Amino acid sequence: MKKKAFTLIELLLVVVIIGVIYGLVINSMQRINDKEASLSFETLPSFLETMYQQNSVAYICIDNCKECAVYVDGEKVKEAKAFMEDERHLRFWRFDVNLGTQELPFTPIFDEDDREFDVCFRYEIFKDGSSTEMIVETEKKSYDYRGSFHQVTRFSSLQSLEDSRQDELQEVLQ
Repeated sequence: MKKKAFTLIELLLVVVIIGVIYGLVINSMQRINDKEASLSFETLPSFLETMYQQNSVAYICIDNCKECAVYVDGEKVKEAKAFMEDERHLRFWRFDVNLGTQELPFTPIFDEDDREFDVCFRYEIFKDGSSTEMIVETEKKSYDYRGSFHQVTRFSSLQSLEDSRQDELQEVLQ
């Protein structure tokens, strides 16, 4: 009786297929790591959009923005680069049509041992595609987070951002 075995060409074909699949997986993981390495106020929304979630994905920073992590559906999934830790002047605002710019407080978070941590930054994208709307003021620039359907816009100052918002409001009212 003759025994069947794999030929050398069949084995080489399997090795090549496994190599290609391995290369594709490593390449996609490298792109996610590259996005994390280049995190900034402007790239944060696109970085979080790469995360798979059922309900929400959030980037939350504690300890005066020195420790940050990504939370998917309320569970901490990974430590993340604290890209704003070198900022000395960091304030967060929300824009109210009637009241103008108002300081934005963040709700504290609790760990698995029920220890409370003060949150210094929180940006979240929800299942329906909406996201946190806020204004981030740094020492040199201000960033306008208008939601997932708008790009993050950078302004030279908080005043120029407020003026831009007021101009938009006046255009809508006319």
